Amino acid sequence: MAQANTLRADLSHIDMPLPSTTVRDRRRGAVLVVEDRDDVRQGMAQLLELHGFVVVDAANAEEALVHLGTDPQGFALILLDLMMPGTLNGSEFRARQLALPELAGIPTLVVSATCPDPAARLELHPDAWIEKPFRFDDLLAIVRHYVTPEAGALIAE
Repeated sequence: MAQANTLRADLSHIDMPLPSTTVRDRRRGAVLVVEDRDDVRQGMAQLLELHGFVVVDAANAEEALVHLGTDPQGFALILLDLMMPGTLNGSEFRARQLALPELAGIPTLVVSATCPDPAARLELHPDAWIEKPFRFDDLLAIVRHYVTPEAGALIAE
């Protein structure tokens, strides 16, 4: 099974430089899961909700942009699949996100089974990257790096 190529669950292995964050630096708000496969999207949402995160999900990039446009300050992190059907794929979504000042600062974790060439990957300016298939512990470690869970988590950190 593939490991997160950004960091492992204990954050000891870093492939991409991550900002040093403390609990105080983590963001509050919802995690936006942008994934076209229902089973993957629902699985990620359920996992994150069990660990106390507020989750908003979108089946495509257009739906994600609507959520972000409704409350841009309400999102702490975006989990973005690159290969999605529709008018916009994940790379095009990311380009639009980066072009909008109110959305550009939202950290984005690319969750993808494909790894574009290095130049295309750099254009995405991802804050973190995890390859599918991934371990849930690795996903949680990355999300916890950026987002403070809400009170009342069913499973303790």
